[in-house]
Amino acid sequence: MKTKLYNNRIALTVLLVIISHFFAFCKNRAEVWPFSINCPPNVTVSCHDEIWNLAIYGNATYSNGHYSYSAGAPTVKYYLNSCNSGYITRTWLVEDNSWQWHSCTQTIYVSSGGTGVPNIVWPEDVELSGCNPETSPNKLKYPYNYPTWDYSECGMLGKSYSDMLFTVNNQCKKLMRTWKDMDWCKYSNTTGYAVYSKVQFIYIINNTPPVVNCPIEIVVDASNCQNVFVNAPPVTVDQVTCGGFFEVINNSPYALSKGNNLSGTYPIGTTKVISTVKYACGQIKTCTTNIIVRNAAKPVPYCHGQLITALMGVDTDKDGKTDNGMVEVWAKDLNTGSYSTCGNLPLKYSFSKNVSDTYKVFTCDQIGKNMIDVWVTDSKGGQNFCTTEIIIQNNAANIPNCNLKSVEPIQPVYSVKGNINTLTDYPIINAHVKLQYKEPVVAYRITYDTIETILLDSFINMSGYKLYRFTSSKKITEKRDSTISFLSIDTKTAEGGKYLFDSNSILNKPVVITAAYSDSFPKNIDSKDIELLSKFLKGELVFNSYHQYLASDINEDGIIDTIDQKILTSFVSRQIDTFPGKNQWYLLDAKATFEKPEDILKGPLPFKVELDSIHKINPVVNFIAIKKGNISIDQGSILEKVSDLRRKISSGLDVDAVPNPFSGQLTFMISSVTEENGNIIIFNSNGQDVFRDNLKLVKGKQNIDMNLSHLPSGIFVYRISAGNNIISGKLSHLK
Repeated sequence: MKTKLYNNRIALTVLLVIISHFFAFCKNRAEVWPFSINCPPNVTVSCHDEIWNLAIYGNATYSNGHYSYSAGAPTVKYYLNSCNSGYITRTWLVEDNSWQWHSCTQTIYVSSGGTGVPNIVWPEDVELSGCNPETSPNKLKYPYNYPTWDYSECGMLGKSYSDMLFTVNNQCKKLMRTWKDMDWCKYSNTTGYAVYSKVQFIYIINNTPPVVNCPIEIVVDASNCQNVFVNAPPVTVDQVTCGGFFEVINNSPYALSKGNNLSGTYPIGTTKVISTVKYACGQIKTCTTNIIVRNAAKPVPYCHGQLITALMGVDTDKDGKTDNGMVEVWAKDLNTGSYSTCGNLPLKYSFSKNVSDTYKVFTCDQIGKNMIDVWVTDSKGGQNFCTTEIIIQNNAANIPNCNLKSVEPIQPVYSVKGNINTLTDYPIINAHVKLQYKEPVVAYRITYDTIETILLDSFINMSGYKLYRFTSSKKITEKRDSTISFLSIDTKTAEGGKYLFDSNSILNKPVVITAAYSDSFPKNIDSKDIELLSKFLKGELVFNSYHQYLASDINEDGIIDTIDQKILTSFVSRQIDTFPGKNQWYLLDAKATFEKPEDILKGPLPFKVELDSIHKINPVVNFIAIKKGNISIDQGSILEKVSDLRRKISSGLDVDAVPNPFSGQLTFMISSVTEENGNIIIFNSNGQDVFRDNLKLVKGKQNIDMNLSHLPSGIFVYRISAGNNIISGKLSHLK
């Protein structure tokens, strides 16, 4: 054991000696081979070059003797500004064998002297529709909003813009937006910072075509055989949302101006005028007007003032005996010198405006005097006539029973009648009723200048002999003066509210009938009317008759509200003497109907009754009289509402609404003694119909579920009707 321990001590001693000699050897070697660290050289690069992976610019090494070793990873520090210019340091630190630290630093200088222009994508031009659309860049979409550019290590771009608005018209505007991008990293002592710019055009156009109003056809008469001045209504353009004025140009060669006024001197014939309206940015809309100038220089007719001719016998039944007579008269034979002032020849002669009506056949039915018009028509369609007297005689022919007949003309009586009553059939007496013709009535005053001459005439009698006779010839020049008036007839209602227009002479023209009435204003208007209006406004009742809606609108603004209530209260209390508005009584067409009673407040009232003409079967036109403020005129039309939540029971019908108050969903529990078709209506607190549906009721009990979630919160009233039964109740909707 002792020997083993001794050997271990010897081995340890030897090891210590070896280590001591090793360190001495190393010390001697270090003194012989010096330690050095070698850095890569400083470099200058551009910000466009690689400045993040710096190994490409070299790495440090160190040497100790004949061998070199990598100095490892350096400590890198960046001293760059926002434009990535400045310098970068790379520092290596190495410890030698003597535990001494050695360092070296490489400096990489980064310049900002980049060249070239950044790749900027500018906003594109855009066309926007409307009057004032959003033009702000943050309201526009790409690629119309902002400029974009690629990232640049050497640049720092900022953007701005300025706008200039150019208005062509209210329909067409041009916005010139100038964009500027400035590079904060490029600066020159002579030019300053680098700035890039581009103009973007934004077109603001209202492409909605305007409504152009131009006359379709204008017809005038020319009396000088050539032309006439036409006073045409102007072409107008309805104002649109964008407002402004429109330029109107016409292509008429005869108009005094080339704008919207087509008036000018136009020749006989048809001139087609095209009016062009410019809108938006150069767009156009056209309309066409036909200006028709008719030749009103009518021919001057001259005809025989009188012609006497005899009938020739005719055997109509072929029994060998004369039983009737006949003579043929041609219109041209009655002409004695008619002519055309404009030389529009040839002239045609007829017995009516129809130029084919060139002759007439007279028989025993026309024995005696016959006043006949002879029409003269020129080649341009101008017409005029003269009147001649043709006397038909039965002399040499001795036709039996061919004598002058005395016939009393039958004069039919044409009339319009009717009644004016209140809703309760109370007659309105002394109401003023007017019948007026819608079209003007033209009255003519005709005078003649007559020159009479004696002419030698001849005819051949039944025996074949030519006989002569002297006849007088009248050369007549006709002169006409016309007056135009709008004819109207007035009357008043008598006992029972009846009126009558009789013996109307003008039958084939349209007429308009109106009625008006006034009386002592306070009559039949009292506190009962105030009470009904107050309950209506509180939702305690609704009106079932359009008469009550009309009577309740005191100030005639189409709305029944507290203002009407205040005016009615002041009237009943005699604080005011009359109601505002132009109507104290409404006299309406009794046949007028409305889908819902309240609809009477929405549109024009049926004050007028129009007839196409007055027929032989006398028309009847009745009016209903409604007095403003007299709301209680027909209490049967008022639907009373319950003031609590309990159901109202009618004979044969029982209704309950659950839950009540309800929130969206509601069930009507209905018990009916019969099977009926009915309906349900729900009114809001203003009496307006907000829900309506049909019901099919079965005999017995049934539940009807309804979704009324679309109704707002508030108090409502339902009305269920089936046959003669009506049930109403109050509902409360909570959301």
